[in-house]
Amino acid sequence: MEATIEKISEKSIKDKIIDFIQEEVPDHMNSFFYCMGATPLVLFMVAAATGVLMTFYYIPYSEKAYASVKAINSEIYLGWFIRGLHKVSVNLMIFTLFLHILRVFITRAYKAPGELKWLIGIGLFFTTLAMGFTGYSLVYDQVSYWGMTVVMNMAEEMPLFGPPLAYLLRGGADVSEITLLRLYDLHTKLLPMLLILLIGGHIIAVRVLGFAKMEEAEGKHLFYPEHAMKVGLIAVGLLIVMVNLVMIFPPTIGQMANPAEVASNVAPPWYFSAVYKWITIAPRQPALFGILIFSAVFAFYPYIDRFLTQRGFTMGRINMAIGASAILTFAILTLWNIIL
Repeated sequence: MEATIEKISEKSIKDKIIDFIQEEVPDHMNSFFYCMGATPLVLFMVAAATGVLMTFYYIPYSEKAYASVKAINSEIYLGWFIRGLHKVSVNLMIFTLFLHILRVFITRAYKAPGELKWLIGIGLFFTTLAMGFTGYSLVYDQVSYWGMTVVMNMAEEMPLFGPPLAYLLRGGADVSEITLLRLYDLHTKLLPMLLILLIGGHIIAVRVLGFAKMEEAEGKHLFYPEHAMKVGLIAVGLLIVMVNLVMIFPPTIGQMANPAEVASNVAPPWYFSAVYKWITIAPRQPALFGILIFSAVFAFYPYIDRFLTQRGFTMGRINMAIGASAILTFAILTLWNIIL
């Protein structure tokens, strides 16, 4: 009797696993344009694995941080390669998340019941930006030190929560060893845990709420093996691209941070360049208020879309115009800050 019950339970578990991996997904997911959701996940796994390896050698103290990164880059076997993969994977994760959010925005895949997926995705994007910034700061060379100082000063001037946030991150009025320790803890503990929770929440939300429906594709296909094979090919392609990027552009390190001497080429990371340029060319307080308002509108746009749609607005065309304008503005401000 017990053997029969055990056999039935084993069979049911096996059937559940088969049902799970063979779930049907919409045919439009066959297109690479709609298949980018798994890309940031692959990049996160690469960043996490390489990051763990680097923690074996990195020392988060101002006197030793630079020396430990330099040792990883030039003395430890394949250290430069691991550091290069880590750096490239984080930067590509930010870039692909941006592309994924842009695709969701243009296709209006955030429409009900997709608002929760959109909000979690926005949380993922901002958390990944924070991961990129904290990791960039840990190098502790001249450029990263003064870039960190610039971003901290930008954060401090944000209305309402800016000053206490900057003070909390710095651990005082100025960037110091305490700042480095706090950024290290954020980069290696709090932010990765938050990312894992958000990724898990996003997967559960997709599982429960389903994929967004597209009018141009009504058919369905199995997740396994068709869709899983495509995601696997994307993962292999990403690894090939990353390895080649690291081999062609190996990671470098500048001079050790000197708080008494401002770096001549100081600049925040590329993903903050547009914001930094906007703040420098526009009146400071209005520019910062504009960033806060834009972020709030960005996060709650699905509800704005619903409100305007109910009043007869053609949101598809509006989103195309907004998306094109946002890309153009971001590109112009970024290139302006980098080139000039």
